[in-house]
Amino acid sequence: MRNKMTISGAVLCVFLIALIILVVFLFCTCCESTTAKAVWISVGIALCFVTVPGFLFYYNGTESGKRAIKTEKSNLSGGINRTVTVYDYNGNQIDSWTGIFDVTNSEYETYFDIDGKRVVIHGGIVINEER
Repeated sequence: MRNKMTISGAVLCVFLIALIILVVFLFCTCCESTTAKAVWISVGIALCFVTVPGFLFYYNGTESGKRAIKTEKSNLSGGINRTVTVYDYNGNQIDSWTGIFDVTNSEYETYFDIDGKRVVIHGGIVINEER
């Protein structure tokens, strides 16, 4: 499996590494002792080597990270291939839609855009099944 990370996660990771390098540089310019400089450089290198695997673990080893990758993929590609089916409260199917789209839920409604039209569902039981 290829390691993945969201765009914002990659930007944050690069920013943290740059910040670590900047802090180490500032501390090394203030220190006169070569031992202190070596310690700061060692700490900086260790933090840089921990930062990238930490981000990769979050995005590939936790469900929250995997959802973040899936959300970004859906946002960038126009949606996920899915079927949305609406049932009445007796279990009878009212309607069904299949395609590549994003579904948004609020407390009172579910809505999505498909084939250039917005579908808004008030009430009923909505089953959102990824294919």
